Amino acid sequence: MAAGTIGMPVPRSMWSASSEQFHTLVLRGVEETAVAEGYSVLSAVVDTLEAEIALIRRWAHQRLVDVVILKDLCRDDPRPRLLRELRMPFVLVGDVRQTGAEAAVLTDNSRSMHVLLEELLALGHHRIAHVGGPGELLHSQWRLGAYADFMADHALAPSYLEGDYGTASGERCVRALLALEEVPTVIVFDNDAMAIGGADALHRLGVDVPGDISVVSWDDSLSCQTYDPPLAVLGHRAPQLGTELGTAAIALLAGDSEAMRRVAEIPRIVPRGSLAATG
Repeated sequence: MAAGTIGMPVPRSMWSASSEQFHTLVLRGVEETAVAEGYSVLSAVVDTLEAEIALIRRWAHQRLVDVVILKDLCRDDPRPRLLRELRMPFVLVGDVRQTGAEAAVLTDNSRSMHVLLEELLALGHHRIAHVGGPGELLHSQWRLGAYADFMADHALAPSYLEGDYGTASGERCVRALLALEEVPTVIVFDNDAMAIGGADALHRLGVDVPGDISVVSWDDSLSCQTYDPPLAVLGHRAPQLGTELGTAAIALLAGDSEAMRRVAEIPRIVPRGSLAATG
């Protein structure tokens, strides 16, 4: 087996190596951590879950990697079982609810959504829309569940639409939200690409950001930071997540159980120019 190689399947719809999107920065953090410790990273773009499964099988058959970084699990996802059958170690990028992974970097999606909504409510926002990611993803389901619960608990009307993580779906969802009888005062997007697509649509339609509608992205990126106005985001640090993943993968290979499982702090809003108080 090749010594010290971390394998990272890269879903084309979410991890674009040609952009400065959030997950590209995560990949960079993994690479920097791995190289500093004498390890290497092998990544490959996949278009479908089936293509990722085939890639994992090829990596195992050809002994190209020692450990795989696994993310964006669906319900009844076949990949963890496959990796166990292949006896290939893996690091899960997941949620605190998920079990069964020896090594993992975990976040609390429900609590993160709750804290985000509390901060928006404190700014006077009562018409809060949520544009979520693909519904089959577990973290999308947990975020949506937390959003629905929060809105119900505060007697607020929910406005939820599902996107596909692409900029076009952000624009599509914004147009649908603007057609509502009660237009939201703030829109929370599940990733940076949808947030940028949504903000572009608002500008084209003559809607002032944040004067009329505020925009918040769940993920940060250089594109969010340089947008006009800069997009408010949750305080996830993409390179830091990559560092955590690289550290967990190396610890797994080294048998360092104390460093294999890492839980991220609950992020808070980074209040940039796209977010304003209302009411």
